[in-house]
Amino acid sequence: AALEEALCELEGGVRTLLTPSGYQAVTTAILAFVKSGDHILMVDSAYQPTRKFCDTLLARLGVTTTYYDPLIGGGIADLIQDNTRLVFTESPGSLTFEMQDIDAIAHAAHARDAVVLMDNTWATGLYFRPLDHGVDVSINACTKYIVWHADAMLGAITANQRAEAHPVSLPA
Repeated sequence: AALEEALCELEGGVRTLLTPSGYQAVTTAILAFVKSGDHILMVDSAYQPTRKFCDTLLARLGVTTTYYDPLIGGGIADLIQDNTRLVFTESPGSLTFEMQDIDAIAHAAHARDAVVLMDNTWATGLYFRPLDHGVDVSINACTKYIVWHADAMLGAITANQRAEAHPVSLPA
């Protein structure tokens, strides 16, 4: 509980949920906001296991995924469909380190009532506070910097008030 509170304060959220791994944090956060028939936009530079999750399990559940160029910025508005429920960002991108225009992406997504998630593992709340830039849910694989590379497995999901109030949201 103390770690959840500290991470929540670091990220500027209203609630943090710890998970046994970063991958589980990613999948739990995505599944909290989608259902069969929904569409998500996933950054093309996403962590490879996240991409595999979208292409396999989400596809079997009837959720479609469109991968987008990390440098699209506000142009993401052109990719948002009527059934787009979620836009997933990661900045810097895994292995490629592109910096996304998070503010522009969040603005476009919110205009169409989509939830914005961000894998913030590379920056953590110390170097970038995504919730201050329009992101609704910040995800961290705490295995990397928070507990220092593989000393322990841990993930964290931090939500803002908009995400907490969403009809489909993080588990209690």
